[in-house]
Amino acid sequence: MSVRWTEEQQQAISARGGHILVSAAAGSGKTAVLVERLTQRLIDPEDKLSADRILVATFTNAAAREMKTRVIEVMDQRIKEAPDDLYLKKQRQLMNRAQITTIHSFCLSILRENYYRIGLDPAFRIADESELLLLQDDVLEAVFESFYASEDPGFYDLIDSYTSDRDDQAMLSLISNLYRFSRSLPDPEAFYAHLINQYDQPIDPDESPLMQRLVELEWETLSNLLGRYRELAFELEQSGYTEMGQMMRQDIAPFGVLETSVRQWSMVALAFQAVEFGRWKSPRGDEGIKPFQTERTRLVAEFKKMKELFVQKTGVDYLEDLRSQLRHVETIVTLVRQFANDYLEAKQQRGIVDFSDLEHFALEILTEEGQPSDVAKLLKERFVEVLVDEYQDTNEVQERIIQLVSKTDEATGNLFMVGDVKQSIYKFRHAEPGLFLEKFKRFQQTDVGTRIDLTKNFRSRLEVLDGTNQIFRQVMDETVGEIDYDEAAHLRLGNLSYLESEQVDPELLLIDPLDSEKEEVEARAIATRILELVDSKHPHLIYDAKSNRFRTCEYRDIVVLARSRGKRVQALVEVLEQYEIPVYADTTGGYFQATEIQIMMALLKTIDNPLQDIPFASLLRSPIFGVADRDLGRIRAKQKEGSFYEAALAMATEESALGIRIDEIIRQIQAWRTEARGSALPAFIRSLFDQTGYFEYVGCLAGGRSRQANLNALYERAKQYETSGYRGLYRFLRLINRLIERGEDFAEARSLGEDEDVVRIMTIHQSKGLEFPVTIVSQLTKQFNKQDQMQAIQLHKTYGIALDAIDPIRRLRSGTLLKEVIRREMDREMKAEEMRVLYVAMTRAKEKLILVGTVKDLEDQMVAWQMTPLDEVLLPENDRRQAKSYAEWVVPAVLRSSLLRPDETNWSIRMMSLEELAPYQEISTLVEQLEHVQKLEKIDVPVNTHVKEIVESAFSYQYPHLLATETAAKQTVTELKRAEQLERAAFETTYRQTTYYRTPQFLGPVLSGAERGTVLHLAMQLYKPDTAISEQIDQWETMERITPIEATTMREATPQLQEFLDSEIGQLFSERLRTNHVYRELPFTYKIGASRFRKDWTGPVDDAVMQGIVDCLIQDGESYILLDYKSDQIVTTEVGQTPADVLRERYATQLNLYQEALEAILHIRISRKVIYAFALGETIDLV
Repeated sequence: MSVRWTEEQQQAISARGGHILVSAAAGSGKTAVLVERLTQRLIDPEDKLSADRILVATFTNAAAREMKTRVIEVMDQRIKEAPDDLYLKKQRQLMNRAQITTIHSFCLSILRENYYRIGLDPAFRIADESELLLLQDDVLEAVFESFYASEDPGFYDLIDSYTSDRDDQAMLSLISNLYRFSRSLPDPEAFYAHLINQYDQPIDPDESPLMQRLVELEWETLSNLLGRYRELAFELEQSGYTEMGQMMRQDIAPFGVLETSVRQWSMVALAFQAVEFGRWKSPRGDEGIKPFQTERTRLVAEFKKMKELFVQKTGVDYLEDLRSQLRHVETIVTLVRQFANDYLEAKQQRGIVDFSDLEHFALEILTEEGQPSDVAKLLKERFVEVLVDEYQDTNEVQERIIQLVSKTDEATGNLFMVGDVKQSIYKFRHAEPGLFLEKFKRFQQTDVGTRIDLTKNFRSRLEVLDGTNQIFRQVMDETVGEIDYDEAAHLRLGNLSYLESEQVDPELLLIDPLDSEKEEVEARAIATRILELVDSKHPHLIYDAKSNRFRTCEYRDIVVLARSRGKRVQALVEVLEQYEIPVYADTTGGYFQATEIQIMMALLKTIDNPLQDIPFASLLRSPIFGVADRDLGRIRAKQKEGSFYEAALAMATEESALGIRIDEIIRQIQAWRTEARGSALPAFIRSLFDQTGYFEYVGCLAGGRSRQANLNALYERAKQYETSGYRGLYRFLRLINRLIERGEDFAEARSLGEDEDVVRIMTIHQSKGLEFPVTIVSQLTKQFNKQDQMQAIQLHKTYGIALDAIDPIRRLRSGTLLKEVIRREMDREMKAEEMRVLYVAMTRAKEKLILVGTVKDLEDQMVAWQMTPLDEVLLPENDRRQAKSYAEWVVPAVLRSSLLRPDETNWSIRMMSLEELAPYQEISTLVEQLEHVQKLEKIDVPVNTHVKEIVESAFSYQYPHLLATETAAKQTVTELKRAEQLERAAFETTYRQTTYYRTPQFLGPVLSGAERGTVLHLAMQLYKPDTAISEQIDQWETMERITPIEATTMREATPQLQEFLDSEIGQLFSERLRTNHVYRELPFTYKIGASRFRKDWTGPVDDAVMQGIVDCLIQDGESYILLDYKSDQIVTTEVGQTPADVLRERYATQLNLYQEALEAILHIRISRKVIYAFALGETIDLV
């Protein structure tokens, strides 16, 4: 039966002549179109395209194999139908030589045929990743050692400035990352030069490209801020506060010139300098204006924060800071160049290459003095068509190679590129979606190339497509998502068979975790939804295309997608297992956390070096030796100094049962150490499995097959390690430590196949290219990863490398303009990438799409999301830019979707409560087991009454000091105070009704009372005398010692802070600070009798440990003053009682315990105990 191609698909199959870009949306039949295009070109005699004159470049071996196999299958079928067709038979033979392969394999073929042109050893091999990792470490350490030995002042200055006192690991990592980054570019040497040139900026700020880019980035924020400020002014005027609204308009008048002219650094700086915010005059007693005042205060704070960038230093000063870092950048470039050269030489000595070498060596063969070489010209002539799959994931090196082997003229060229930029999710592998985007725009606007859009989706139901379109038309545009999600980008229904079934709306499932763990609550919500889908009474129905009928949903139909691995995925696996839901976690992490691997690693580490306490102790208490915890305590008590192994040696000399057992263990370890030195590592590991019996032991545990598979994987990795040329246990352990440090992992060995009836869990990246009847997208509220933006040294392809500015006198670091530009650009790129990742996740669903997230204070948050304006289809740009999770895009878009396009499918929004979560299955399982036990027949046997008495006595024994088991050995002062107050509180409970109001959206985040108190403590901890508290708050925020919300809270509390500093105790506090006689945030640990805070204490030992932190201890002559800050809002409940009385009573126990502990520990005398109440502005002395 012939396939009915759409008009666009047929165009992609038949188009000839000129470069062609096919933008193939998710589920649009891209692979089928590619196979058909290839097949038609190869089997049509009139096309005269020989199979060995075509290059198909894919990005995975599996994709290359699939494409080649499908083309061959079509050819074989045609030959059966026309056995006398000699042309077909010839083409079929030539398929063995057809270059349908990965880019790396294509590069490898170029090297094999032309190795002599670049002096490459013809016997080279592609090295294993582990071998390369060890070699990189060896070479990098050697480079650093040579620089240390040379006593290069520039190198030492760099190390002193940008590494910790402990080690130079930060700089080692930087050089390694910089090297890897440069290898994704066609000319690493040019990139190194660019790093240096970036610091050579013009003296005039207005002529600096870097400063102009920063102005553009700042203007994006400033223009949004001005818009919000004007909207607030308009609302004031509409509410009758005309004078205040006009004042606000006057506030920002200096910015008007920036909206109508070319913006330059000097102009923006002048505008900020000219801005003066008018004094707010609220009508007396008018409560209605307060929300406006609060919002204006918040906006003014944002203006002032932006102002700091433009006025704290001149543009000339900023550029001078940049030039002052040039010497450090030059040293870094020298280091990475040296490493690159030495690493290349080391690989050549070993006769190995890596995947990056394949590309760069091929590029070297294909170019000669910047122009195509003779080899490139031959390949240009050879290939009639060059087809690139997944073009959106190409990097710049690969793009250059493709251009060198294809025809240059785009109008008459032979390059066929297919992909979907909305699915470019490999930025971490240096994929460059900009290459696709540039042609995507240019081919539409000019005749130099052809652009074909495949928008019909043959994978999913209309409801899935509508739901996806509804979200992305509101969140994705060129400004935020790097591409407009316009009508041309919309997914359109291609599979009409779904129309015959009932509507299945996409679903947004949200749940408030309240005080529970978010990960567990989300996992239970997912488990509950899965059980509902497969419920035998009311199952979800799945359309089976093969049988053309509906069937009940099975576990195998369901996938749960996660943004990343980690504890959330682990929690989900554990919860599903507790619900007895079969699960296959297709994640490549967790191997080193598996218990059986941790025990084997402890064994290997002990054999390598038994003086390591943790591995040795872990080995002793493992099932291999089974030493009890109490015996471990006896070993340490035997010799308290030195390593645990030395203590074990001492214990081994005892003529006790434990001493004899430890002696046997030590002898066994010594025997293994001897064996390790004379054996190949893989054989030694297998020998350990046999000698310890541990392999058979784990096979008897739950999940035994998987555990044994993990141990076998360790054995196989050891074999792979030794084939790389490295030897020995020490280096093997070093390799594993490096893998763990870099966050890499062996894939956890799984014995459960994917075809089993199980729910699959995988990352979104792993799901790309796959499809599932039911797709559950989890982690909707997981915050985006901004780790790269927080690095001390940042790297960017366009803007180079950014360092902090170092004040050599005060040894202080500060951010720089270049770092701010790179941080902003990285954030823009990250948000675009996350948007594409979400698109990939949602488009995996065939029939049912469910998005799941946990939202704290869900009802209030939903009200805030519902307030998103509807004046444009796109969500407000600032909201999209500042989003911290998928939920901040998805939920507002879902809430608005039915209003914007009521003709489309509506999302089903379910706000699940904790009560709706399905109960765990383990209870029913236990009941079932109990019923089996109760059904066992009673057997009459003679009873030994003496034994019976002993057993009954043992099981009925009750510990005489039960209270001791309920009391922690370590108590905080707060816990001690609470214990003292329990009895009184039981009879004096006061109930007070509290009314809660939803915080308006424009007020932003609000701190709780406890959090506000913590911020006030932090201010007093950071405060230094002789500088205004307001100036210090600005400095702390600039230096990132406090967060923006903490800074806002401190500014609001400035009057209270200043009132304290002006008080008698505050002046003494400042005076003693100048002479270093104040101790702030002083922690202590103190032993105290448990009976003092538990009157019914009957334990055998009257000991507990008290922990606390003293806010402030001030030396006053020969004695000390104990100062404690309180921010409590006091409500008196008794006639004549003052707030100060309440505080004295509430905290007397705490401060008395503090005094006792400090006097005992420090041998000092505390002559005065003081509470300073910020809410009262009052100093309260305690007797």
